[in-house]
Amino acid sequence: MIKLINNEEGFILPLVLVVIALLAGGVGYLLTQGIAELHANVLNQDYELCVLTGKNAMAVVQAELENNIHYNGTAAMENDENGGSYSIAVTEASENLRVVEIKSRYGDFKKGITGEIEIMPASEETDKGKILSFKWKMVEVE
Repeated sequence: MIKLINNEEGFILPLVLVVIALLAGGVGYLLTQGIAELHANVLNQDYELCVLTGKNAMAVVQAELENNIHYNGTAAMENDENGGSYSIAVTEASENLRVVEIKSRYGDFKKGITGEIEIMPASEETDKGKILSFKWKMVEVE
């Protein structure tokens, strides 16, 4: 028979329970941090897709103005292929200058782009033109 020293009987069970509790707490902490990181990544992706929607709208403006120098924008919000939407307003400041205002939206995010496009008509007979410069900046939208 084994002689027990210092009453060590039942010492292992509390030790195992403490280790399990510490491991469960660590796993819970890591899961909480992982979920928070995932949520932050989804928000960042939505923000980037909102910016991409605005840049796609800039490409639409450039293509439309090269085909028709009297293009004045969209009547309402248009859907983009990435799931966002945008609206375009083009104002004719002079014969060769257009002021562009773009509003893009994706999820809860909204971005605006304002700019000036310098355009040269291709000829007197057609409405086609060539874009010489496009100066733009991204702005916040309410």
